[in-house]
This record gives sequence, structure tokens and C-alpha cells, in this order.
Amino acid sequence: MKVVLIEPTSSEANVYSKLHMPLLGPVYLGTILKNRGHDVEIYNEDIYKPDYSRLKADIVGISILTSTAKRGYEIAGRFPKEKVIIGGVHASLLPDEALQFARQVVVGEAEEVIADVAEGLNKEAIVYGKPLQNLDSLPHPDFSLIKGYKTSSWAMPISTSRGCPFDCTFCSVTKMFGRKYRFRSAQNVIQELASRNAKSFFFCDDNFTAHPKRTRTLLELMLKHKIRNWSCQVRCDAAKNDELLSLMARAGCAVACVGFESVNLKTLQAYQKKQTIDDIINAIRSFHRRKIKIHGMFVLGGDNDNENTIWDTLRFAIKQKIDTIQMAVLTPLPGTKVHEELHAQKRIFSYDWNLYDGQHVVFKPKLLSAKQLQLNVLGAYVKFYSLSRSISLLIRLRFRNAMFRFMGYRIVQEWIRRNHKMHWLLQI
Repeated sequence: MKVVLIEPTSSEANVYSKLHMPLLGPVYLGTILKNRGHDVEIYNEDIYKPDYSRLKADIVGISILTSTAKRGYEIAGRFPKEKVIIGGVHASLLPDEALQFARQVVVGEAEEVIADVAEGLNKEAIVYGKPLQNLDSLPHPDFSLIKGYKTSSWAMPISTSRGCPFDCTFCSVTKMFGRKYRFRSAQNVIQELASRNAKSFFFCDDNFTAHPKRTRTLLELMLKHKIRNWSCQVRCDAAKNDELLSLMARAGCAVACVGFESVNLKTLQAYQKKQTIDDIINAIRSFHRRKIKIHGMFVLGGDNDNENTIWDTLRFAIKQKIDTIQMAVLTPLPGTKVHEELHAQKRIFSYDWNLYDGQHVVFKPKLLSAKQLQLNVLGAYVKFYSLSRSISLLIRLRFRNAMFRFMGYRIVQEWIRRNHKMHWLLQI
């Protein structure tokens, strides 16, 4: 059977589209189906966009995030005769919506049900996947299935765990993967890493250091196998473990993507982040002391945020010498507590999923207008990723920082070019 899996592109340029980093879900599912004897092709539209009029398949699987849902539905419409299956985070949160565009929808983790769905053994319109308990049972994802993807890519994604117990109000991770951590064994992860021909790796776990003992074992094996140059996502509390942090540095951690979220304590509390401003400052100092660069992630627009909060965030990032930053606009993703609250208060003014990418304001903030939030976040981005700052880093021979600053500058300028009329704000 010919199976085509598709990851739609977002309507806007973002760091993932520039780095060509595919989602792992379609690759895992494609590998499972390939191992069962099916002819599988995977298309990531940021890497290679096929001519859909010439694409032949028995089954078309489309994995959607909220920001790519509309594009995914559009693609589904191009296959009226084929069996279309839609899955991914957005479909898992709004299965009835996704079902309007597909024969079947898979909710949650699909690895244990995808074969039955693809082969017609499970004919339910909405199929509920089960959280995979033994992650070591997964095959190592076959990236060669992705058309146009270079396996020696700048940063190859690796997943070593699923789940998160923290349940931040703006995050949909727990709705997809649950609140219980599940881990691959360190030995299983190292087998995959050792088999790859990649310049660097990105551990896309929501919290790479969630289980310090397991992480230490993995890092020690990485040292032994000389696997270096990698990045990861962590919480501030990772920096409280000096032994672990030192081991991360020795094992070749280049960048830590840290969920700081806010420099406003009331906002941190409202997000249920369970960290303080001092925790953030100490984390920055601890990572930098060990020569680990920081990508600081902030979410702006909470009910306790005003214009000053946005510019305080920028000043904080510059003062603390955070290497790169992401200033996401608070986005009421379906299934999150933020969405439930804002929907109940009738403060969401747009349900255009293309806008649900962390870059567009789609709700009415409390302490400033939607336009003020949009313009001030954009202004702060422009200042941080200014061309002059990028050139200054280049002159000082800080090449990696300069490269990412230039990338940020390009993304911001492209966003301004596409969105200068801010049409979605005119309806308020």
C-alpha cells in the first residue's frame, strides 16, 4: 500500500521552517508503516513541497498543529478519493473539526493504532490512541523517508521522553502526552545518536533534565561515545543541579532553550510556572558560567502584563546577556486553561487557526489593547534582533550568536513585510 504522510507548513516564517526541523510524529509513524511492508513517503512542506496534482497514494496522513490546521485541511481537500487520516496535536484537541476533512481522525499518540487504521482493521471515525508506556519499543525514526531532508542536517531532532507534570496554563503538551513522564532508556537513546550522521542534535523533550539520574546516565554515555554539539529544552530548575549542569557542559551542550516565560512575578504565578525571577537570573548565570548559550523563551500578554512588562522583558534579556530570545504572544490554544478562560470571558476575537502561532494577538488583553500588545512585542523584537546588534556580534567573532541574530532579523523583517496591515486586528 502506498502511504503519503504530510506535515503542512505554517503561514508565517519561523525558526523551525528556517532550520528545517521536522516533527517526529510523522517520522515515527512512517517508520512503523514501512517496517510493515508499506511504501511510505513523507513530505514536510518547509523542506520539500510536492506537486499534489501528481501525488499518488492509497492513504494520505496529515499531522497538524493549530497553526498549520487550515493548511492541513486545504491539503486534505486535494485528495477527495483517497483515504485521508488526520492526526497531531490540533486534531487530538478538536477531533470533530478535523473529521470534517478526513475519513478518520487519530487522537493522541498514534504509534500503537496507526497500522490498524491504515490497514482498515479499525474503521472507527475517531480513533483514540494510547500513551505508549515502553518508549524503547519504538523503532528509531527513518529520516530517509522525508523527501529532500538531508540526514546530515544542522540539527537533527531526537525525542527521549514524553509527558510533563507541570501543566502550565498556556501549554497543550499535557493534553497530548499526559502529565506522567515516560522515558526511553539511556542505552536506547545512545544507539540512535551513534547511528546518525548529523552535525548536531536537538533534544525536543519538553524537559530534557526531568529525571536527573537518567539524564546523567545518558550524558555519561554521550561523553564515552564522543557525541557532542547538541541543544535541549529545560526548565530553570535544571540550573540548581551543579553536578548535572557541569556534566551537560562537558558532554557538549551548546544551547539550552529555557522556558523563562515572564519577568513579571504575578504573570509567572498566573501561568502556574512554579519559579521566581531569582530562579531565572540564577539559571542564566549558571548556564553562562559553563559556556552554555541560552535561548530564552517568554510568553507575553497575560492578564498582569502591560506595555512596561514587554519592555522590561527586553531590557532584562539585554542586561542578562541572553543570547537569543523568543517573545511569543500568549496564544489561547484549544484545550489549554488559557483558552477555556478567555473563551468563557468572550475575549477571543479570532478563530483563524493560521494566527495561532505565537506571533499574532487573537484575544483582548486586560491591561492594554490587542494592537498595543502586537506593536510593542514587535517593537521589542526589532530592537533585540536589530541588524546593528547582529553585526556587532560578528565583529566580536561570536559567530554562532551572530548567525542566530541574523536569522531572527530576517524572520522579523519577513513578518513585518507580510503583516504590516495587521488585518486580523481590524475586526475588533
